[in-house]
Amino acid sequence: MTRGVFETRRIVWPDCRNVRDLGGQTRSGVLIRADTLDRLTPQGLETIRAGGIARIVDLRSPWEMPQQAHPFQNDPSYRKMPFIDETRDHERKPAAERTLADLYRGSIDRNARRIAAALVGITGVEEGAVVVHCSAGKDRTGMLIALVLDVIGLPRSAIAEDYAASEQAMRVGDAVLPHVGDPAHDQRRRMMRRARPETILQALEHVDHLHGSAEAYFMASGVTATQIRTFRVRLTQQ
Repeated sequence: MTRGVFETRRIVWPDCRNVRDLGGQTRSGVLIRADTLDRLTPQGLETIRAGGIARIVDLRSPWEMPQQAHPFQNDPSYRKMPFIDETRDHERKPAAERTLADLYRGSIDRNARRIAAALVGITGVEEGAVVVHCSAGKDRTGMLIALVLDVIGLPRSAIAEDYAASEQAMRVGDAVLPHVGDPAHDQRRRMMRRARPETILQALEHVDHLHGSAEAYFMASGVTATQIRTFRVRLTQQ
């Protein structure tokens, strides 16, 4: 089923790898998830500019930005909205991140304020598509999109299926990762390239346990009920 998600909703923006329309889960042409746009070719840039993109939400942190500007840096559609809250990042405990689900649970807790801001950034567009991206388009983008889809009431099986499609997307054109001789390092790299359905499901169950729902999680971080209603209408109303 994951192959179907990747193939049927994939958008080709050369040379990005992990781009797909959430249509089928949401209204088509409203929300697009992507990996970094820094690798876009001139053809890819032209495709985006002709595609009616209203907003680009960049979840990356300032330290990982390349020397050259983001290709849409000076475009009014572009928003820098880092996912990671640097004021709380010192709370992270890498030794406790034995699985990717562990990493996600801690990240969702520490970065709630930034994640809520990103939701508001998506909400604040009346027409046109919103593109959300980080670096690989799997982890930060994956957590945000999963919470978004949960808020609009999508079945969790469908949320997990969409998340898992990123693993296949990242393999497109990839060579086999070389070993660096450090088993722990190699194991972590392999873990970070996986996108298993149970990983995102465990992260959402963590939100349920602490907050009751994704909606309550966002509202506890400052998102208003009106913003959530507006968001649901935009993503679901045909």
